[in-house]
Amino acid sequence: MSESQPSPVFDDLRVFRKSEVAERLAVSEDTVDRLIAAGELRTVRPRKRGVVVQIPAASLRDYIYGVG
Repeated sequence: MSESQPSPVFDDLRVFRKSEVAERLAVSEDTVDRLIAAGELRTVRPRKRGVVVQIPAASLRDYIYGVG
């Protein structure tokens, strides 16, 4: 594996904020909320008011590539 490519193990440890996921998918944050509510994207911990929503890289990758 080349040094420019991150190891999949380290990539799986990464998390994204809702705004980062919205930007990567070219959708609104409301759409990201709907994807989470529908179970299409997973979060690190259950959603609570006032707590930053974190989406694991593996969840985003699974959604993009249709895995799971």
